[in-house]
Amino acid sequence: MFRRATPNVALCALMGAVVCGLFSPRVQAEAAADSAELAHGEHIARFVCATCHVVAKDQEFAPILSRPAPSFLDIANRPGVSAASLEHFITSTHWDPDKIEMTMPALMATPEQTRAVARYILSLRKR
Repeated sequence: MFRRATPNVALCALMGAVVCGLFSPRVQAEAAADSAELAHGEHIARFVCATCHVVAKDQEFAPILSRPAPSFLDIANRPGVSAASLEHFITSTHWDPDKIEMTMPALMATPEQTRAVARYILSLRKR
């Protein structure tokens, strides 16, 4: 039913993958670092942000606010959201006092932690 690839076809496919960088140690290292940063951002979000936001579909506890802050999925899919806008938003007070009478607490996160959370939020964007 299926034909077996000839050695020349298999060799060409392998060479194409090498030329395209699919097996490049640099590409693999960048992918691993990206994955680690996203995992770190998700970890921080689950630990710190889940008190007020839905940060993941499978988070252990619901937000404690009677009117939760926007979910990370909703934030990720807002028009114009970027890593820079998220990083600024995360590090500044941004609650609307006319709607909810409180402000977001200061997270005291490092720039690396802030970037990781922002990248995690963007990873939730619907493609």
